[in-house]
Amino acid sequence: MSSDDAYAAFLDKANEDPNAGRSKPEGKDSKAAQSKFSAHAKQVPQKLVTAAKDRFYSSESDEPFIPVCFDLGKAKSLPNEDDFISITDSEHSADNITILDPVDWDKQGEYKPLIDELREQSKGNDVRVYRVQVDSTRVEYWVVSTHDGNLLGFKAKAIES
Repeated sequence: MSSDDAYAAFLDKANEDPNAGRSKPEGKDSKAAQSKFSAHAKQVPQKLVTAAKDRFYSSESDEPFIPVCFDLGKAKSLPNEDDFISITDSEHSADNITILDPVDWDKQGEYKPLIDELREQSKGNDVRVYRVQVDSTRVEYWVVSTHDGNLLGFKAKAIES
């Protein structure tokens, strides 16, 4: 075997999928998250789905905005940190949540079309941004409002190191 053949074989081996032949683990977290959002997807106003299409939150990783809708339960207005965790079934503690004004969160006006559409769909109700610190570098931003007993809006993931 020539050195070219050996090198080509090495490259082929290096480019193989390391998970080839393995079944993907079905983690309860990914299934739970997927089912939670699909269970609420029917309630999300179509205009929010359209507004989020091809919109990304810019950070070290550009992630799409995902339209969300949750039942507020007994709450009548935007929730505090503890209620937010309960409503969204978040696995994070209230200590990891910071509530922001949309103007402070979007200083450049980059996400104004999303915020405006959310205000329209919520019939002019207040809009808040919940910043959830997932770990030392991962963050979730929830841009939400209330309407007809629902917490609705957008969720985006971000990397901030």
